[in-house]
Amino acid sequence: MFNKILLSPLVSGDFNRATRAIKSCYNQTNHELIFGVHVIINSQDDIFIEDIVNFCKESNVEYSITDSDGTPSTGKNSVFDFFKGSDFTHLAQLDGDDMFYPTFLTQVERHLKKYPKTDVLATLPLDIMLPNPTDYTIKIRDEFNALLWGTHYVSNHNWVGAIGRDPIVDGISLPNYARFVLFSKKIVELELYYDKFLIVGEDKKMHFDFLLLHQQDIISYWFTNASDMWICDRTSFGVQKMKSKSLTHITEDVDATQRIREHVNNVLMPDRSAPGEIPIDFPPIYLGYMDKVDFLTKNF
Repeated sequence: MFNKILLSPLVSGDFNRATRAIKSCYNQTNHELIFGVHVIINSQDDIFIEDIVNFCKESNVEYSITDSDGTPSTGKNSVFDFFKGSDFTHLAQLDGDDMFYPTFLTQVERHLKKYPKTDVLATLPLDIMLPNPTDYTIKIRDEFNALLWGTHYVSNHNWVGAIGRDPIVDGISLPNYARFVLFSKKIVELELYYDKFLIVGEDKKMHFDFLLLHQQDIISYWFTNASDMWICDRTSFGVQKMKSKSLTHITEDVDATQRIREHVNNVLMPDRSAPGEIPIDFPPIYLGYMDKVDFLTKNF
């Protein structure tokens, strides 16, 4: 099957991190996929918009400027809109403060060869860059500390193995089970969009929409244990990260939990809302622990 992958950084601020995200799209190695890069600029900062447009023009990178209301959902939906009107078969949307590893497309190609009908792919392990050292972190230069996975072969039973009731049904909020890294064209053809009324939790709500469609055999939803696809930068101050550091997060998180709980109880069978039905792929490691350290030291 012919696949053409769209790598689409969604940028809204922080010029240095935004350009880093864009450059990571072009660092891809060891794959034979056809891919393209298109930057979605969804920002209310006119100076940032001007700077990132100049960067894209100078670097010969395609871009679009979309209307922003300051919410993550609106930005992500604008990426979906561009994808829907394009000739790409799959979308990989990257938040502008994060980075693709050079083996991102290596993992995408492997997964699609093995499971070509996949419509949504989400990573379970999460490599994180932190501002302060914690247990098991390794220092990347003076100001950054990386918490990195070194194996893909671990049990997820206690996290995503449950069959039955998801805790959200009873008003118990858990972090996202996984992070979406790939969507097929079917997702936008079904007009599945993020909830713009959720400042936090839009990915969590979308997970339950995907679970329902997976149960109905409308889409194929997969988790992957590949940690060498991307890295999350928690040293930055994006919209959601700022909210989580503010008092408003307490109210918004309670509101989000209630909204998502009501949604899940309305569209799913409560006793069939846990994530245990979603299959998990356990891929080889293409970028090992020390390879990640070397890459991040040079590029972060």
